[in-house]
Amino acid sequence: MLKKLVKTLGCASPLWVSALVQAAPWVDSQDVYLRADIQALADAGVITVPVNTYPLMWSGIGVDLAKVEPELLNGAQQQAFARVNYYYQKAMGNEGNSRIKATLATDAARFQHFGSDYREKGELTASHEYVGKWFAYKVSATGAMDATDNKALRLDDSYLAVILDNWVVTAGTLPQWWGPGFDSGLIKSNNARPMPSLLVSRYDAHAFETPWLSWIGPWTLTAGFSLADDERAVEDTLLWNFRGTLRPLRQLEIGFSWTTQMCGKDQECSLSSFWDSISGGTECADGSDTCDAALNTKIGNQMAGFDMRYADDWFGVPVGLYLERTCEDSSGPSPWELADCAMLYGADTRFNFSQQQYKLFLEYTDTMVYCGSDPNAFNCFYEHSTYLSGSRYYRRSLGSTYDSDAKVYVLGLIGQYTDSRGMQAYLRYARLNDDGKNRVNGWVPLPKKEKLLMLELSYRWGMLDGMVTVGGTASRSQYIENDRDTDASLFGSYEYRF
Repeated sequence: MLKKLVKTLGCASPLWVSALVQAAPWVDSQDVYLRADIQALADAGVITVPVNTYPLMWSGIGVDLAKVEPELLNGAQQQAFARVNYYYQKAMGNEGNSRIKATLATDAARFQHFGSDYREKGELTASHEYVGKWFAYKVSATGAMDATDNKALRLDDSYLAVILDNWVVTAGTLPQWWGPGFDSGLIKSNNARPMPSLLVSRYDAHAFETPWLSWIGPWTLTAGFSLADDERAVEDTLLWNFRGTLRPLRQLEIGFSWTTQMCGKDQECSLSSFWDSISGGTECADGSDTCDAALNTKIGNQMAGFDMRYADDWFGVPVGLYLERTCEDSSGPSPWELADCAMLYGADTRFNFSQQQYKLFLEYTDTMVYCGSDPNAFNCFYEHSTYLSGSRYYRRSLGSTYDSDAKVYVLGLIGQYTDSRGMQAYLRYARLNDDGKNRVNGWVPLPKKEKLLMLELSYRWGMLDGMVTVGGTASRSQYIENDRDTDASLFGSYEYRF
């Protein structure tokens, strides 16, 4: 029953609408420049709501923007405020614009970060969206050339949303990004294509007005189901999603994330099995009917964790520190007794020159996780003994763009200039599949052990009443037995809104 509901609402929702105009009740995970501005204003205390869960609702941001006195902000903050306020007014203005975007590349993108420019070698996307007082929708269709998952036609980023009091019910294929990372995330990121989902989210994130709850500060909550309708070991698996954030201090944002795979072909799928999965029920890890309590694992393919971001000015320099800890299992009956955890750490700052603003960050991801007693036995993060395809969609992890058993350092720079011009630069040093082994079950990727150094660049500017972006990558890989490979790629895109 659960999976039928998600499949019906998530897949069919793009077909329910006929009028075609543009707007959006939230900020999506496709514009890294807008995110950099929102983060700058949040770090400065201009935006008070949590900002590390995407889609990020415009409602709470709009309330904060309306209270701003721009003359009290410094020059860089004024420019960030102007850009964010422009996009907010455009989103709420119901201007009736539509979008067409074409992209060509020499190769499919190997890695996806927040706001990645492209995914496949060739893409043509057309979309229309609308937001009203009580509902919003978007129809988006993409044709992909030489698609890596063999899906040439995609309805990604299509949805129907209904606003009920302070809650938004959304059905569709909406990308989600959970956590403070800019290059990657451990539980939800842009790495995999978005799954058909039915979700409920808090609309305005401002704090409770009652004294006994107001101390937690502004807070968000998102929960619901996604359907894994790809070819996988257990077909039609459901994914339970839960994400909550709060901001008890101006400088501090805390997030809690949780997903559980359940149901699917030949698996029990009922309200009681759903309750067993989310209430901490256990089963024998080896599939036996009975076993010692120490050998138990949680029912379903569970992943959970938390993330934090602290931001302040140190000697006049804006500094942000963040971390994410996401775990495969729990070592006890309590939800906070997490085990088998991957980590993500990051630090960032901002600086500016006249009409130029830059965000500089350093991010480290470690998914080298061992889940048993042997500290040298890996190949367990994103994996499961029943759901052999793991926490993936079309064989790409729902979290880290580097999948499991990886250690990655990324130095990133995001620059913004006048007339909507911008640049991105990412320098990566990665040790991929660092143990040199794979879980061979026919349903998971089988990467080589690789040391990778990669530079990724892109630049955008306005031209022909639209936006042009060009860029590329240059990389050098070293494999086992000193086998080396040098590679490069180029891409270009044009986006027109009308």
